[in-house]
Amino acid sequence: MFTYEKAKNFVAGLIARKMYTCGEIETKLKQKKTDKEVIEQIISEFAELKLLDDKLYARMYVSEAVRLGAKGFFRIKQELYAKGIARSIIDEACDECEEDTYAALCEYVETHKLCEGVSSRNDLEKLKAKLARRGFSSSEIRECLSEYKFHFEDEF
Repeated sequence: MFTYEKAKNFVAGLIARKMYTCGEIETKLKQKKTDKEVIEQIISEFAELKLLDDKLYARMYVSEAVRLGAKGFFRIKQELYAKGIARSIIDEACDECEEDTYAALCEYVETHKLCEGVSSRNDLEKLKAKLARRGFSSSEIRECLSEYKFHFEDEF
């Protein structure tokens, strides 16, 4: 069981290496069997010092996930929610995002040459499902793939 000082040092060590959400820190402290009051106090103190900032974390995560991870908003929202960030903060971060998910989708499809192996309607549906799992909307997927001219052997 962590005392206040031990928990504070533990959290300081964690956030020295990378950014965490308040929810992630809470989970880590609970795993160390830290008292609820100590957890709340430490999160409050680190948040007051802006060392824990869910809004900043969400904005950075959204931007990086679109730009580098080629993920759509549906998946990004799920991932941030799993990290313990409030839906209102997630929605705000997605609304403020200047990255273009459609452009990221098209770049991902082109870079990974995903349309080259599509030789049947079944392959096309699998590709659409793969892109949907990355969090892109069906309208983005449909629009992006409309740029490609698919010719299937089962067509007349």
